[in-house]
Amino acid sequence: MDTPIAIVVLTKDEPKFLKSTVQSIIERTHYPYQLFISDNNSQSAEQKYLLQKYDQDPNIQVIFNTKNRWVLGFNSAIEIAKKQKNLSSDYMVLTDGDIVVPEPTDELCWLGYLKQQMNQHACIGKLGLSLNLDAIKDNSLFHKTYQRELSYKTGPHIGESIIAPVDTTLAIYRQDIFVSGSFRLMPGHASLIKPYYFTCRTHHYHAEHLGWENYIEPTQEQLTEKVKCFTLYAGYIDSIILNKTGIKTKNFYRWFRHWFKAYWSFKVVFYWILYIVSRFPRRLNEIQSKHRQ
Repeated sequence: MDTPIAIVVLTKDEPKFLKSTVQSIIERTHYPYQLFISDNNSQSAEQKYLLQKYDQDPNIQVIFNTKNRWVLGFNSAIEIAKKQKNLSSDYMVLTDGDIVVPEPTDELCWLGYLKQQMNQHACIGKLGLSLNLDAIKDNSLFHKTYQRELSYKTGPHIGESIIAPVDTTLAIYRQDIFVSGSFRLMPGHASLIKPYYFTCRTHHYHAEHLGWENYIEPTQEQLTEKVKCFTLYAGYIDSIILNKTGIKTKNFYRWFRHWFKAYWSFKVVFYWILYIVSRFPRRLNEIQSKHRQ
């Protein structure tokens, strides 16, 4: 019998997207799972109503974070999920609340497929769903984004998976993936992946990224909060977003982002030093493993 896998959805004030994400997971996931929704202190009345509704569902657990701390918002749900003995201790799925999972292919749903690929390829530590680019391919506003996403589809393969970066769009993780020794997210977490693990994207399964809609007509309130939050937690702000903000918000990002990035980078370096020192020289092969592949 397959052990259920925790799926953690991170969301904030996007009820329309969240509803589509949750609905797609419920309707298109045949592999056993437990759904967690971690909300980053939403203020929208519609979002709060939707979260209360989900919280009454016995198959969904909602975590109400009291602050918006970007990717750190995943951690409250991750800690709860890790304590549940009925859930997989090997894998966990994390996703933003604006991703629609694909329809099952050949009777194998997206989650079953991701787990299958992870089981077959022990060197993959994180496997994300590739994104359907139809919504942005003919929009000049997204030219750079489109070209960047296309480049992720042409890398070397591990089995059916493409070696490529994956942010917090939907992905399955091994719970021993990080050199910090604990499965928790923090700014710069992509740089904390153990040296023998690769990050990949699927080749055949494609998800819909609804969040691109907010790049076109975001409100000033949404823009300001996103830029400030991403500045504090060293997130990357696309020029499409930054160019729509006011001068004060732009200056806040430009003046302070390097300071906060330095802070989070220091933490990444600290964890790597601990990891290398604890393995050197007896486990030097582990540190150098990816260079030999």
